[in-house]
Amino acid sequence: MEASKKLVAIFLVCIVMISSSVHVSMAEGESNTEKFKKAFTAVAAEYTVCYNICQKLCSDAGFGYTHCEMKCDEDCTARLLKDRLQNMKN
Repeated sequence: MEASKKLVAIFLVCIVMISSSVHVSMAEGESNTEKFKKAFTAVAAEYTVCYNICQKLCSDAGFGYTHCEMKCDEDCTARLLKDRLQNMKN
């Protein structure tokens, strides 16, 4: 019985130490959620600009909305992915 009490006590101490170290490490810098929001906002802004320009050029060329929407979505997504991959290589 005494050994099981010691084992539980050690387990609880380990849990407290791990949780406090995680809490301290997250308090030091920016959280992953904040980093994701900033990255998403930047990419969404770039995509919106690309899509709006492409949509305008495509509709001015006389194509229908559905054709332009699909074309511009594919083109802008590919362009942004290509740019991101190039930045990662450099």
